[in-house]
Amino acid sequence: MAGTCPHCGIRISGQLRTCPSCGSYCLVTQVECPECKSALPQEQTPEPSPTPSHEKEEEKKPKSRHPRRKVWKSVLRLIGFLIFLGLCGTGYYYFNQLRMQQMEQSDYERLADITNPEFYQQFLIDYPESQHCEEIRERMLVLQAEAKEWEELQKSISRSSVSRFMQNHPTSLRLRLCEDMLDSIDWHDAQAIGSEEAVTDYLTKHPTGRYVTEAADQKNALLLTKVTPEERAMIRGTLEAFFSKAIANQDIDAAREAIPDTMINFCGKQNAGAEDIVQYAKSKMAKDVIGLHYAIGQKLNVRKETLPDGNTGFAVEVSLQETISRSDTNQPTSNLYRVNALLNQEQKIVRMNISKD
Repeated sequence: MAGTCPHCGIRISGQLRTCPSCGSYCLVTQVECPECKSALPQEQTPEPSPTPSHEKEEEKKPKSRHPRRKVWKSVLRLIGFLIFLGLCGTGYYYFNQLRMQQMEQSDYERLADITNPEFYQQFLIDYPESQHCEEIRERMLVLQAEAKEWEELQKSISRSSVSRFMQNHPTSLRLRLCEDMLDSIDWHDAQAIGSEEAVTDYLTKHPTGRYVTEAADQKNALLLTKVTPEERAMIRGTLEAFFSKAIANQDIDAAREAIPDTMINFCGKQNAGAEDIVQYAKSKMAKDVIGLHYAIGQKLNVRKETLPDGNTGFAVEVSLQETISRSDTNQPTSNLYRVNALLNQEQKIVRMNISKD
């Protein structure tokens, strides 16, 4: 029953027969029994008839039991492949459309901060079918007109021209630049005037301007040098007393009262004392002069100034009307002078120059 011998490996199944003499098993190829040595009958095995080569090839070829199913599978594979290609093409198309829409929206939003009309023209070229085309075209025309006016403005910048541009283009992206220009113009004017009022006016117009810190420092400095009405009144009183008494009356006591021990300079005289002042007054008393009369002008320009000793004094500029009473009425009876004086904190005159106006 075994297929092969477990000892020698020779094929057994279909190759054994029994000896008719002793009943032992023998191979069909043996001619005598290995046990009893009797001759074994030989069986005639019919030779198989030759098989045509084409029949053998057909036997080798597996026969398909379902040829139609194979065709349908091929058709289904082709259909599936075509559907896959269609889905890929559709996906690519919509992806490309989405990417173009995103680029268009990004370029559109970028134009919000651009004043150059050429960028708007390029947008119309890149996206001729955009829903923003009409809006972009209108904005481009406005910017073209604005650019031309801006070019003219650069040729002559002034507060009036900048203000006019801002009125003509209230939504322009150049408004911030215009505000900076007005800021610089107003600060330049305030510095040129140099008064507290001018600096205050600048700070009112530009509370967050570029020069706010400088303006605030200058205003504080001006406040420190500002002359109060009381100080102005005392200065006027000192000058009126000096001219009405020390000069008009040649009063040496009044001259000493109006100055410190000596003046730094009095009408070209260095270290002038009360006697020098009285001598100057007497030089005006010609033979026909009966009296001198002086009137201080209404406009009194006063500013605080640092004195040679480091203290703060008052620099004064004022007109002076001199009226001369003469016995000879044919002689001039009136003169107009310009007085420049420096007074210390005690309202003493430390320097004075009198010149004809």
